[in-house]
Amino acid sequence: MKLKFSLLLFVALAWSLNMEAQTARNPLNFEPARVTLQKGLSSWKLSEEIFYRSDGTPFEKRNFLYDANGRKAVEWTLRLNGADQSWQTSTKSEYRYFGDKEVVMNRSGARYTSRTEVVTDTEGRTLYSLTYPWSSDADDWSVSPSLRSEWKHDANGSITTCLKQKFNRTTSEWDDFDVRILYTYNDAGALTEELFQILNVEQGQWTDRGKYTYTRIDELQKAALSYVYASGNWVFDGKTIYIYDKEGKIVRCEYYKNDTDKTPDAYSINTYTESAGVEEEVESKVIAVFPNPVVSTFELTVPNEYAGKTMYLFDAWGKQSKAVQVTGQTMQVDVAGLPGGVYLLKIGELSKKIVLK
Repeated sequence: MKLKFSLLLFVALAWSLNMEAQTARNPLNFEPARVTLQKGLSSWKLSEEIFYRSDGTPFEKRNFLYDANGRKAVEWTLRLNGADQSWQTSTKSEYRYFGDKEVVMNRSGARYTSRTEVVTDTEGRTLYSLTYPWSSDADDWSVSPSLRSEWKHDANGSITTCLKQKFNRTTSEWDDFDVRILYTYNDAGALTEELFQILNVEQGQWTDRGKYTYTRIDELQKAALSYVYASGNWVFDGKTIYIYDKEGKIVRCEYYKNDTDKTPDAYSINTYTESAGVEEEVESKVIAVFPNPVVSTFELTVPNEYAGKTMYLFDAWGKQSKAVQVTGQTMQVDVAGLPGGVYLLKIGELSKKIVLK
């Protein structure tokens, strides 16, 4: 079955960390974030999601592992190899948690592709995220981010607006926000619409490009309808039906290209496991630098097993500026004489951005 592509795909998913995997696992190129990614529904966590074509043939699946706190630790996307009917890993996402920050590192095969840092407030609401690409030349994360997303909330804590912008490497500044998503809720607080817009630079105004509307069919089913705005009209672009069990878990998703289809063009089946004790907690290893920004010296703190390794500093162009052996878990590092700017501090596979004044 050929996957369906639409104009809305490029608006909604152009900022995705892994567009290829996301479009492949959903024939409608859409996964309603507020519907499928609800947190804290119960003690059960999604462990496997298998996607089937209309004839019942599987073609892709996702597997998940969680730490002892019930937080997502690893997510794999696998595709079925038609030659030998074996599952082959296509992408892998690793999740790490540092206080109010969630870091997601994405791999394609053996190579990292991107790292996204998501920052939340004290209430757990997402404030903004920064995405960094992997630099093949430096064989490390790029010092400068490539994408930024910002979220706004209402008095109830629900997301009202998401804004997205790109980092201009020529000017070393952020471009204007050029993608906007607006969220609408009913009186009960349930999401009813996601409206996708892009900025018309010439006119200086936001223009509609696509939307998703959400309706409840019955107690155990919800529908998400996709529309594309074209030639002054909203054009139907497909729908997804979400089927829940009595505990509120989504157990099946059905994907339709046409609102009148009686048989889904594809579907997925979800399997859950209780979060408690699923996996041992994944230790979040982190480099600490104080103060940051740095004037002339800073205190470096590393995990104990990194003592004896070499600390490297790279400037914004990836040039090595300093190399120092780490003599203990905590040590002072002298950077007097280095030009001011943003640097990448690296020890083994760990890295941290620092700013020199």
